[in-house]
Amino acid sequence: MRLRNTHHDAENAEVLAVEFNVNFLRPANTDKLLAIGKVLKSGKTLTVGEGYVYDSDQNILIAKMTATMISVY
Repeated sequence: MRLRNTHHDAENAEVLAVEFNVNFLRPANTDKLLAIGKVLKSGKTLTVGEGYVYDSDQNILIAKMTATMISVY
């Protein structure tokens, strides 16, 4: 997984996972999934983000994740 780093030198940085947590809430009984992610806080070296996976037909939450990433220059 890659998160966009909003630090001023983002073009020269790679990101690595420091912490990654996924909660699978229910089975995905669908042909299509909708995934939405966002950055909660982006600092100089650490970025915290979260993501949600929904059944695109019924808008049922299937999974939730949180991640902390570190920028490596």
